Amino acid sequence: MPASLQPRDTSRDGLRNKVEAAVLSGFEPFWALVNRTPWIARIANRIIVNNAVLKAPCRPLALSTQAATTNWATLTDRTWFSRYLPPAPQDQLPPAADVATLFKLRPDRPPVPSDRSTLLFPSFAQWFTDGFLMTDTDRRRTRTNHQIDLSQLYGLNESVTNALRRRSELPGEKGKLKSVISATGEWAPALYDAAGRRDAAFALVPEPTHLPGNWPIEKRAALFAFGGERANSTAFTASVNTLFLREHNRLCTMLERDNQTWTDERVFQTARNINIVLLIKLVVEEYINHISPYWMRLLADPTPAYTARWNRETWIPVEFNLLYRWHSLVPTEAMWGAKPVDLAGLRFDNRTLLQDGLVTALAGASQTRAWRIGPFNTAPMLEMVEAASIQQGRDNRLASYNDYRVLMKYPRVTRFEQINGDPLVVSELARIYAHVDRVELFTGLFSEELPPRSAVPPLIGRMVAADAFSHALTNPLLSPAVYHAGTFTPAGMDVIEKTATLADLLARNDEVPAGTRISMEAEGYRSVA
Repeated sequence: MPASLQPRDTSRDGLRNKVEAAVLSGFEPFWALVNRTPWIARIANRIIVNNAVLKAPCRPLALSTQAATTNWATLTDRTWFSRYLPPAPQDQLPPAADVATLFKLRPDRPPVPSDRSTLLFPSFAQWFTDGFLMTDTDRRRTRTNHQIDLSQLYGLNESVTNALRRRSELPGEKGKLKSVISATGEWAPALYDAAGRRDAAFALVPEPTHLPGNWPIEKRAALFAFGGERANSTAFTASVNTLFLREHNRLCTMLERDNQTWTDERVFQTARNINIVLLIKLVVEEYINHISPYWMRLLADPTPAYTARWNRETWIPVEFNLLYRWHSLVPTEAMWGAKPVDLAGLRFDNRTLLQDGLVTALAGASQTRAWRIGPFNTAPMLEMVEAASIQQGRDNRLASYNDYRVLMKYPRVTRFEQINGDPLVVSELARIYAHVDRVELFTGLFSEELPPRSAVPPLIGRMVAADAFSHALTNPLLSPAVYHAGTFTPAGMDVIEKTATLADLLARNDEVPAGTRISMEAEGYRSVA
């Protein structure tokens, strides 16, 4: 959205929230010192992580989408999403079609680019969350394992994983996933043959979600056999998945070299363990740092979880599913090589990726400015998805935006001007909802004005931080009994220690020309001190 014509009313931000924001988003020289001093950084990281997670109720939550009251199933049956707040009445809500107009581009407003993010940010976010935000046909239910487990690559169950493995004891083959080598590098095998028929070897591998039945044969033949049902959604999500495929097989070569008596099974499982922790490192140290407006460089240090009262089994809440609909970040065009291409044309089509290679794809995403998250900024190709998200909130009978503000330790807003200072946003919210207490969670999340230096609005940022830290840092692989060289090997621990960005991963798995920029940050933007 354009700069507000008048300042947003901050009177309902809450004094503590204002102080925290001022301290963590200001005092750059102090935070630069913290970032340069490891022992201070670990203490500061522990305080920030605990503070972020405790903004939300700790697990286990009393309710799930299974029932409106607590029962054994709401506490144990993880085929349902958990939920923070009880189901709320959905009467007196405006028509969903009216609400959807808050997201559509307007003739009098051109798309607004993000001043912070590249297309690599929403591409990674889409690929990452598709690993655990798997909504069933009954949109109250889920097929996820509720873990950061790289199911996008390995699949959700052992049958799928086994179909993707080479399972060979031959030297140089141990532990590796199936792959093919071309002039542009290593790729997953094709899911379909040149005639568009499924490869019988991958009969248990999931069909790409939302792949049209009449999809052209030549595009279908370029889709990869991936464990994740959404990993082929675009050439950019396929690129990230391919990067982790290459890293897995590279790790297997390293592990077999150092441990020549190991079996295929041990090499595979150890490489998988390392690869999952690498993902967690990237999630915290690149992705979460990109989202955060803080000058502090947050660390993927698991020790804050070891004695924390929030260290409980992960269970994805339905609200977390809904707040990740960051469709307005996605532009209509992306750079590919030296020219822009239609982003919609890269949907379920990896031919250009196979032709030009991984570096071209990830560099193109890093050269493309994302759009700014917020109202009136969603590309036409994604308007229907926004409408479906509005309806999903209603199907799950979510409480109001104000109710979730209170849950996350913000005061209730009493005026639309406290959500956003843009007069058009204010007037449209007032027209559609009449009273601020009627604003739905999904609408409120994306109508909030972006704070300085933040990639996402405040309530989204707070909810993402609470769930992401409690999700990532409680992963079983990071527990004190597991997170050591005995599990990962000394070489594996060294790889983990030296990895913080997708650029680090790419440099190990492809030839990256000097000066090539791989980043979620827009060129010239500086996110940490």
